[in-house]
Amino acid sequence: MEKRNSLFDNLKCLLIFLVVYAHFIENFQSIYASEPTRVAWQFIYLFHMPGFVFVSGYFARKGDGKIFEKVLLNQIVPLFFFQLVFEVYHWILFHEFSGKTLDLAPYWILWYLLSLVFWRISFQVLCKVRFLFVLSVVFALVAGMVSSIGYPLSISRTFVLFPFFVLGNIFKERGFVEKIKSGRFFPVYAVLSVLVLTGALIYVSEVKLHYGLYLNSYSYKALKMAWEEGMLYRFINLAWGFLCIVSRIVLTPQKRFFASEIGKNSMIPYIMQFFLLKSLLFHRFEFYKNLYFTFIGGAVFAGLTVYIFGKDRFSVLYEKLMLKIYKIVTCKDKV
Repeated sequence: MEKRNSLFDNLKCLLIFLVVYAHFIENFQSIYASEPTRVAWQFIYLFHMPGFVFVSGYFARKGDGKIFEKVLLNQIVPLFFFQLVFEVYHWILFHEFSGKTLDLAPYWILWYLLSLVFWRISFQVLCKVRFLFVLSVVFALVAGMVSSIGYPLSISRTFVLFPFFVLGNIFKERGFVEKIKSGRFFPVYAVLSVLVLTGALIYVSEVKLHYGLYLNSYSYKALKMAWEEGMLYRFINLAWGFLCIVSRIVLTPQKRFFASEIGKNSMIPYIMQFFLLKSLLFHRFEFYKNLYFTFIGGAVFAGLTVYIFGKDRFSVLYEKLMLKIYKIVTCKDKV
């Protein structure tokens, strides 16, 4: 069995906490309900999912002969299964279907699974292209000029976030993480990382952009932005995202502790947050609008969600279920 990378497991623990926390804020209160809400949400969105994309790219293997089998088991099977389950659960709660499936759009958080399918498969070919990172950034910027690109098939996010996937693989190949974490200049990197995260927080505080620019699912036209302005701010957001991810890597401990188990199993809390949030939102209580509930209650909710569902026992059940479905679909007894 391949040895786990505790640094990235710990990083994923933080990222999944931020994902659930940001979704709590987003669902229980309007992003623009208050300035603290907006700043917290946009700061987290700068790098939380881009961070996961970076990690996926970091562990992507070139020339993987079993990539289609792996993608089918780890992304496509869960995508179709939970797309159906989410739609059914939505109907049970609200007595209507969301319409996402008919629009060929992944249901909410499932976009990441579909984008991973495109990234992991296409990378096997595109990794041979020179200056791939530069080209991926160009396509991320140009994608916003195409009005027809949006939520359907998660095309917009696939283009916009692909640079993080490529960057993750570059860091792996060139050993940047090891050089940063073990070099004699690590104390300097740590100080710079704190400054970068502080700078990113100031940036989102001072530059009040449309929330859609952080979702990476809208064209510039849909955001009522000129393409020049849209490209500029998308590029700035991408740059801040890169810097924040690297800063988080620098500041994340490498030793294995309880967070490592959670990070290893981050997909389970990622999925389970849907059922928990939808159930809580079934009744819209007045105290949901309270800022203390949003920030303190959200932190407690996110902490409990990742701690409980990040345990190995839930991961084992999840993997057995996905493997069972995979065998039924492929008529295989072995993976």
